[in-house]
Amino acid sequence: MEDTTQRPKETKTADELASMILADLRQVEGCPKEGVTVYVYGIPWNALLMFGAAAGPVRNRAELKQFFNIIVERLQRLYDAIV
Repeated sequence: MEDTTQRPKETKTADELASMILADLRQVEGCPKEGVTVYVYGIPWNALLMFGAAAGPVRNRAELKQFFNIIVERLQRLYDAIV
């Protein structure tokens, strides 16, 4: 028998979500240790990934953006944001 009850989403602040996203992204090989910024905004929330000058040349930028999108989609299913 399938469980049809949905667990309510936990609430996190925008800063908490941005930190979670960045921590997951930094686990990806080739992610710069500096110069990467994640912004969480809006209701329902979304996120923006930015690479600053301190990141230097990011050779796997497209791969990092793809992982970023996967991370954001997963967290959007689990959390609401206080922005």
